[in-house]
Amino acid sequence: MSRVFVSLLLVASLVSGVFFFTPNNSAEYDEEFYDYQPYLQYDFHLHELDMKNFDENNTQEFSGSVYMRREYSNEESETFRKLLVKSYQLSILDQQYRTEVGKLLGDVTNGTADADDVLANIANITTSYDGKAQMLVKDNTTLNDLITLEMITWVRDNFIIESMIDGKARGLMTQRLSNVNDTLSNDDNLDQDLSSGEKLSVIQREMFEEYYNEPEHIVSEGPKLSINGISAQWHDWEFESVGPTSSLLGSFSDKSDKRLWIGQWMHVTFPNSTHNLGNHTMKFEWPNEDFKGKETNFHVSLGYGEVFTSIDVKSNEYQPDVLPSTWFNFDTIDNNTVGTFTANFTQGHQDSEGYNWFEAADYAETLTYEGVNGHLATISSKEEAEIIYSILDGHTYWLGGFQNLSSSDYSEPSGGWEWVSGEKFNHSIWPTCQEDPNNPCGFDEIYYAEPNDSGSEDCLEVWGFDKYLNDARCYYDWHGIVVEYEMNGTNHYEAYTQQWEWDEINQTDIVTFVITTPMTDEERNDILKEEGDPDVDNDGIVDKFDEDDDNDGIMDENDMDDDNDGIDDVSDRCPGTPAGESVDVEGCSSSQILKEVSEDGSLPGFNFGIALLSVAIIAIVRKPRH
Repeated sequence: MSRVFVSLLLVASLVSGVFFFTPNNSAEYDEEFYDYQPYLQYDFHLHELDMKNFDENNTQEFSGSVYMRREYSNEESETFRKLLVKSYQLSILDQQYRTEVGKLLGDVTNGTADADDVLANIANITTSYDGKAQMLVKDNTTLNDLITLEMITWVRDNFIIESMIDGKARGLMTQRLSNVNDTLSNDDNLDQDLSSGEKLSVIQREMFEEYYNEPEHIVSEGPKLSINGISAQWHDWEFESVGPTSSLLGSFSDKSDKRLWIGQWMHVTFPNSTHNLGNHTMKFEWPNEDFKGKETNFHVSLGYGEVFTSIDVKSNEYQPDVLPSTWFNFDTIDNNTVGTFTANFTQGHQDSEGYNWFEAADYAETLTYEGVNGHLATISSKEEAEIIYSILDGHTYWLGGFQNLSSSDYSEPSGGWEWVSGEKFNHSIWPTCQEDPNNPCGFDEIYYAEPNDSGSEDCLEVWGFDKYLNDARCYYDWHGIVVEYEMNGTNHYEAYTQQWEWDEINQTDIVTFVITTPMTDEERNDILKEEGDPDVDNDGIVDKFDEDDDNDGIMDENDMDDDNDGIDDVSDRCPGTPAGESVDVEGCSSSQILKEVSEDGSLPGFNFGIALLSVAIIAIVRKPRH
């Protein structure tokens, strides 16, 4: 098969997509707006003041986290797509450089080459690759630089986030070449001369380096955030997600939407600040952002232990209207720039019409069933847990477990837990896994994932939908309650959900509790199916509820390869591989890898598949023959 023929096949497959594979869906939004306008979601959360462990003599600095999702316009997406390609190509060039240098180092180790000669060869190779890297960065990226599945996987784990600030491709290669050159010239060791062997040892260590502690400093013109006049510093930026896959693949996809979105987490610190009891002022502005998009969502929240007491926001809209509050939202202002705010906050708890755990415990004791007073439900056996789970819907409910901080057995996270009834607390109730189909939560297992005391969590809740027990902060107030009535010979249980009724006379909402309508497992299953949870054997039961995921007659608890992909569950990084799909050494199929980086988990269009196959054939034809 000639290269010309394969190239014609590639072109034909792309052209055929126009005539035969163009989507025939009617959009429900303004396509022109969505094609050209960006979208911004920006969530800032301040880490809480730990009231339980507060020590005024040992205060901590303010810190927090930011989640930012930016959806780019078509033009921005094309620019960023080229940046991804260049960054990936730099990583490939770096691998080639390390391979060549590694071969030379191996020759010295094997005694087949002289150390000084190898150093001279390494110097020449380093100069050559330095020139290649500079040319790669300067050259324009074209559609011939196809974004492959390998690149999509690489982006998530290796793309250096600082490149998004200045739009310059970068990678480990630049620092690696610089360090090798320094070693060759001995610039970092002016007080002593390195021998040829010592230089080779340093270079060999450099070839294994995968991370540098001091990356190139990038000055950002982004948002400005301060607390008490101390400016925030952003660090440890991480990709949360990138997609959708069809957009990342750009013009080779038959999807019409070519925009990209990037989701990322950033950690925030305020050096030399003092996070203590008292009044504090937070300020935010984004002076250089000419944001022309109409869709924005800014969310600012405090951790447990503090509340906003006043908020001054310059924007089109913000919530809430009533203070104190633990959070607020705001939007852009009319001149297409991001709104600014100044907010004051202090320690305290938000006034609420709901019941926290303590209020719920008192309220439960006022309820009666056939003349018997109740209390927040306790769990002493697996059977009792199943009864309670069977009366729940999708809400979260308080149970009668709490951590007694005055107990002689108190320790974090699991010491000092008690039941309101005085029964012995059975620690086997804690779940041992986080929704892992290969490790079902065992009721009687010794090791548990909860409790974890993730921020002063001293009260017991159950997640109704997941049937999952969790230690929670006692002052949460949106919970329902599970009440136990100890009858003669048997116990009766009721789950109650909060409901607010408007009091016309007093012009206020009044919280009441109504008996919960239980959710069946079938309803839970249907919800998960609607949300796209995997059903490997396609039997209508999602894997979370399916006790035989691969429908092979072996219960999952006894099945060592639950998805029948040839990779043991212990080593399988991607459980639930659809039947018939090939997997890599980690048990991941192409569709599962795409789902990790795709917004909706869908594969690229049929036309893209033909194009990718054609490119693969070209690669095989062009492969050097030995």
